[in-house]
Amino acid sequence: MAVTDLQAQLEGRLNQAGLLPYLDKDESRFVDLEDDFFVELVARDSTKLPEIGRIVEEVRSGNPRVKTLVRAHWEIEDVGRPYPAYNPKTGTPRTAASYPVDLKSGQGTTQIWVEVSTLASMVFKGRGLDVKGIVRDNVAEQLSKGGASYWDPERFPRLEINANMAEYIASRNSALKQ
Repeated sequence: MAVTDLQAQLEGRLNQAGLLPYLDKDESRFVDLEDDFFVELVARDSTKLPEIGRIVEEVRSGNPRVKTLVRAHWEIEDVGRPYPAYNPKTGTPRTAASYPVDLKSGQGTTQIWVEVSTLASMVFKGRGLDVKGIVRDNVAEQLSKGGASYWDPERFPRLEINANMAEYIASRNSALKQ
C-alpha cells in the first residue's frame, strides 16, 4: 500500500460519510515512514472528531502499520480578565493569575485557563509587555503545533507561564523588535 492509496481510501470514506468538507486539507498530513504510515487529520469542527475518529479507526484496524492522530483546528475567540489562581487539588490560593481563554472549532467551543505566575507577570510588566497579549500569543503558538507536539485543549485545559518561560518569551519579543 502506498501513502497515496491510504489517503484516497480515508478521504473516500470521509466523503461517503459527508465529513470530507470538515477536513482541513492544508493542515492534514499523510506521511510514508518507510515501515509505517503516519496520518494526521485535522478537522475544522471539533464536534465532528468522534465521527472522523471512528472512520480512521476502521481503516487503521485493517492496517496496523498506520499510526494516526485526529485533532481539531481551534481558534481563539477571547482572552478574558484574570482571576486569582487556586491549586486544583487543594483549593488553596496560588501566587498567580488565571486567564480564561475561549476557543472555537466550527460548532464546538471550549474554555481553557492559562495560569501566569506573579513572577512571570512582573517580568512582562517590567519589559513593557501586555500580559493578556502574551497569553493570547502563547495559546496560539500551542495550537499551531501538530504531530507529536500536539496539545489537545479539551483533554488538557490548563497551561502555565512561569518565570523561566516569561524570561524566554520576553527575550524572544525583544529580539523580534530589533
